[in-house]
Amino acid sequence: MATFPPSPALSSFCDLLDDDDLDALLAGLGQLSHFATPPLCTKHVAAEMEELAETESEDERMDDVDYRRIALHFAYETGECPASHSHATTSIESLLWRAQLPPELLAVSYNILRRYSILQTSSPDDTIFAADLLTVAAFALTVSYTDDHPPRSSWWAKRICRDRWSASEIDKAMMHVLVTIDWALHHLSAPQAVDRALNILFPPLAKEFAIIKEQNVAVSLVKAAPMPLRIVIGDTTACWADGQLTPEDTPLGSPLNVPQAYFLPLL
Repeated sequence: MATFPPSPALSSFCDLLDDDDLDALLAGLGQLSHFATPPLCTKHVAAEMEELAETESEDERMDDVDYRRIALHFAYETGECPASHSHATTSIESLLWRAQLPPELLAVSYNILRRYSILQTSSPDDTIFAADLLTVAAFALTVSYTDDHPPRSSWWAKRICRDRWSASEIDKAMMHVLVTIDWALHHLSAPQAVDRALNILFPPLAKEFAIIKEQNVAVSLVKAAPMPLRIVIGDTTACWADGQLTPEDTPLGSPLNVPQAYFLPLL
């Protein structure tokens, strides 16, 4: 087998070159592939793609969800006075439309705000957090707790809040809510707590979930039911049930009513 000499190491040589010389060297080496290099994505194209993705996401909204009703519950739990509930509800409803969180995550967010409304006290620096800011903080805490790769606070500030709140303000509100609820995210996301919140936020949907759960339990019980063992001996088919090997035409529920001669001996 022929032995080829090792290829020369260019790393030490390339380290001595400046930018212009390195570009000239790479240009002289030729193309690495016969395919043309795609052009870089410009800011204009990236902005159009972002607007298109945003338009598609807005078109895929869940029209059957009553976000107005859910926003009223969130506004009530954020500690807003009744006079400002209308404005807070409108702001929270806009956040719900943009976030498009699943019902289970909305239920956890509602549990966070509900516990916050019970345990909240005045901040040491007398900072008053707005209702929509507390709602976004609850959303971010819920997604951060349930997702391995949650979005950053800057994403919530730009895409959900539309720059009404900065990333630092959202981080501060998240920490304030987390300390107020005593870090009880595990308790607030338990199945029983989520079911109670679904009954409040989505009454028809909660009933549908309950029906689906009952159907799944019934199907699992049917699948778990053991089938009797059937044995064919000549022209006779028998099955093993109730601790006896009986002919197939024998009623399984009353083996004692069958004469002893009908029972087949075990082999």
